Amino acid sequence: MPVMLVQAIIIAATLCVCELVCSPIYLSFTPGLFPIGSWVLVAMLLAVAFAYVVGFALLWCAESFAYRMKRKLQPVVYSLIGAVGFAVWAIWVVLGFMNMIAGPVLGQTVSHHDTIVAGVNGAMLGFASFFFASTLGERLAKYTKVMIAIGVITVLLAIAGGFLFAAMYQSVHA
Repeated sequence: MPVMLVQAIIIAATLCVCELVCSPIYLSFTPGLFPIGSWVLVAMLLAVAFAYVVGFALLWCAESFAYRMKRKLQPVVYSLIGAVGFAVWAIWVVLGFMNMIAGPVLGQTVSHHDTIVAGVNGAMLGFASFFFASTLGERLAKYTKVMIAIGVITVLLAIAGGFLFAAMYQSVHA
């Protein structure tokens, strides 16, 4: 399997697990608005969309920057690019999705403090996922069936999250 595709799958899977763990942080921004199971799937939708769309571009950038560096420094470059990329994604996209529901229902959006927390959380998740992708990508590329299965699972989780978000959005804006 192509290493960059494997790296994107690793990023998607890592972010899905991290979003499962970190969902209570996001739910604390708008208490009582989202059921935890629904928000977890919506967060996974956004994580998988990041990994398979923006993540490919960021992986290409990281590879371009790290290509001639010492092998030991390459994961640092990947991780820093992932940290910045997912921090921006968390602030602009994840909180934007939350605000699309919170604004009409609660009459308020996520606070400035919560935006900072989301940015820091996003940076940590992006750092971790890109670190795993850069250190495990080549080794896991030979396990084609496993990587395809993990990729399919992440896409199915994203589809489920998309259906849930569409239902939530429709119920608020109908």
